[in-house]
Amino acid sequence: MPTAKGCVKVEKGTVALTEYELGDPGPGQILVHPTLTTICGSDIHMVDDIPDVPQGTPMGHEAVGIVEAIGDGVNTVAVGDRIVMSCLQSCGECHTCSQGDLSICETFAAPMNLVLGAQADLVMINGADHSVAPLPPSVDDRAGVLVSDVLSTGFGACERGGVRPGSTVAIFAQGPVGLCATLGAKYYGAERIIVVESIPQRIEMARSFGATDVVSPDTAVESILEQTGGRGGDVAIEALGKQITFENCCKVARFGGTISSVGVYGGIDALSLPTDGTFIHRSLVMTFCPAGRERLEFLLGLIDAGRVDPTPLFTHELRLDAVVEAYDLFRSRRDGVMKVALR
Repeated sequence: MPTAKGCVKVEKGTVALTEYELGDPGPGQILVHPTLTTICGSDIHMVDDIPDVPQGTPMGHEAVGIVEAIGDGVNTVAVGDRIVMSCLQSCGECHTCSQGDLSICETFAAPMNLVLGAQADLVMINGADHSVAPLPPSVDDRAGVLVSDVLSTGFGACERGGVRPGSTVAIFAQGPVGLCATLGAKYYGAERIIVVESIPQRIEMARSFGATDVVSPDTAVESILEQTGGRGGDVAIEALGKQITFENCCKVARFGGTISSVGVYGGIDALSLPTDGTFIHRSLVMTFCPAGRERLEFLLGLIDAGRVDPTPLFTHELRLDAVVEAYDLFRSRRDGVMKVALR
C-alpha cells in the first residue's frame, strides 16, 4: 500500500510533516506525485479557525505533479503525465456538473470535494477525467500550480460579479486571491480597478497587475465614493473574509451593482449585512473556486498565450520538509510573503 509523507493538521494552530497510508487508486482515481505545491489562506483557516476540520487531516489542495498510478476508467491521463489538479474534485456527471457548475459536484459532496493532501509526496485525486488537466510543456510549475485555486478563484470573482469592459471595480485586500481578482478585472476590461491595501509590496504588485487606484483600508469607503463621484463601483469584490470588508463592499457597490465575495470567513459565526441599507437593490454572489478540466485548460491557455502571468505572486521557495516553517511564514505575512512555493 502506498505511503505518503505530507503535512497534516495536528491540532488547532499546528501542523506537522508525517507519514500516512494511501490506498491504491480505485475507479476514476489517480495517484499523483506533486512536484510543486503551495499554501493557501484556506489552509490557515482550516488549521487555525475551523474546529470541524479534524486532527490528522492531510493538508493542501493546490499542486502540479506527475501521475504515478491510475485506477479503472481513467481515460484522459496516463502514468508519467505532468498534470495540474483542480482544488475541487468533480465527477462530471451529476446534476450540478452537467449544469457546468463542477465546483459544487454532488457526487463528491461539495464543499468537501476539496482535495486533501496535496502538500505531500503523494496525493489521491478523485474524478481524474474531470479534475485534472495536462500541463503544456511551455507552462512551468509555478504558473501551473496557481491555476489550481487562486487564479481561478480571483477570475471567478470577476466573472460572477459581472465585470465587463468599462466597469469600475473595487477590490478589498490584495492578498493572493485579491491580486488574482485584479488580474481578472484587467483581463475582462475593467476601466477602473480600485484596490484597498496598505502593505507596500502588495500595492506595488497590484499596480503591476492592473490596479488604476489604491486606497487605504482606513478610509476605503470614503475614498472610493469620492473617486466615483458618490456613485460607487459596478462590482465590489471581497477577497479577505472579514465582516468589516464585507460591509464595506456593500457600502461602495452602486445601486444595481454587485457584491462578489470569495473571502473565506473562517472563525466568523455569522456574517451580517450593514444596517444602513447599503445592501438594498444590489446583487450578492458568493463563489467557490470554479473547477474542472475545462476551467483548468482555459486558464492554462491564457498563461501559455502570455495574456496572464500570475507567477510574481511567488515570493519564497522552500522544500516540503520545511512545511512547518512555511506555514509560520505565510501566517505571519512577514518578509513580504505572498505565496510560498513548496518543492
